[in-house]
Amino acid sequence: MENSATHTRLSPELAARLEQLALELIPQTDVIAADVNRVAIAAEPDLIDPDDPLSVEAVLHSTKANAGAILSQLAYGVPGSASEPSTGALELFERLADRDDGLQIVLRGYRLGVAELWQIWARHVSERVDDAGDLYEILAASTSHMLTAVDRISVSLGEQWAATRRRRRQGLDISPDDLVRDALAGNPGALERLGYDRERVHQAIALAPRMTEAEVTQLSGRLKLIADAQVAQLQRDAGWVIWLGLPREPELRIAEQIEAALPTGEPVGLGEPASGFAGFRVSHREALDARRVGVMRGTPGVTHHRDVALLALLTADPERARGLALAELGPLADGDESTARLRETLIAYLACGESHVGAAERLHVHQKTVAYRVRQAEEIIGRRIGDRRAELEAALQLHAAFSSEDRSGP
Repeated sequence: MENSATHTRLSPELAARLEQLALELIPQTDVIAADVNRVAIAAEPDLIDPDDPLSVEAVLHSTKANAGAILSQLAYGVPGSASEPSTGALELFERLADRDDGLQIVLRGYRLGVAELWQIWARHVSERVDDAGDLYEILAASTSHMLTAVDRISVSLGEQWAATRRRRRQGLDISPDDLVRDALAGNPGALERLGYDRERVHQAIALAPRMTEAEVTQLSGRLKLIADAQVAQLQRDAGWVIWLGLPREPELRIAEQIEAALPTGEPVGLGEPASGFAGFRVSHREALDARRVGVMRGTPGVTHHRDVALLALLTADPERARGLALAELGPLADGDESTARLRETLIAYLACGESHVGAAERLHVHQKTVAYRVRQAEEIIGRRIGDRRAELEAALQLHAAFSSEDRSGP
């Protein structure tokens, strides 16, 4: 069959084998990138500016992103023709834009890096595949993929070179990360300079700060394929953010596939799809808020903003939110086990529309038990539950969120 990742005919079994071999190498991306970096710099020393101590870090940043992108493409069936310069590559590109031969240096460094990556890949495949015919087919397919990726990136960088040089001569020295920040600050033209269509439907995803750029680039590539989307990403102190520029509001099937591709071990915030430049900024804020609530609750996996919008708003000022919870709950905020049961019962009771039967079913207790606990809670707070229902429900949500945060640590 025609394998989308390589444009080479592979059987389904060999296609799956190729993807598994790539998946095995992805956890070693940092080590691989260090080896690739060493070889590329030795062969093209002009990649490093001796007067700029940060240039070594910039080259390694680019190498990690490129190696992670190629391995993830092989692992998830993304065609080499879909390759785009990574954020790290564009930052290196900007650094060398002052030199007349900067484009040649970048392209030579990229070719040298991919050639060394191929050597590492070929050794790995040769050690894992015994059948000579299978080995030939997998190496031929992956070689075709890497050459296609090199060609696509080279063309893309070549097309951007003149514009980059012109910006530098005009004093417009700005990195891709800075362009995203500029867009978030209210400049729609920054997205155009980034090559990201601001008129699309945007959905932002907030990720943990400990993820590496290679992992984020790998995830971006997979999401781009799933959703037929443009992608942008930004590293922040609080974590990474990925934007998907979707051609339209995602269908349920696509939305489920996007969510299934996201990490499950740590809290992830998912903003709602929103159109236009305003949507780019709104979904970003929603994703950050959703992840913040997920971290507070100690909830791994995806938190949808739509499910925690009120709680996110209430906890935007944590000090005042804690004060509200304590003022509304009074002694009902105590930490003993019996009071905790009363709060749990009230949360279920209010969620079920003040139904004793519904709360009893949710808590797996008798409805008379629910009624008794509700009366106990009313005696403690000194009023009927329905008197200040909205405030009470908000206070209970806040108390639960802050209690989870206190147990899990900051």
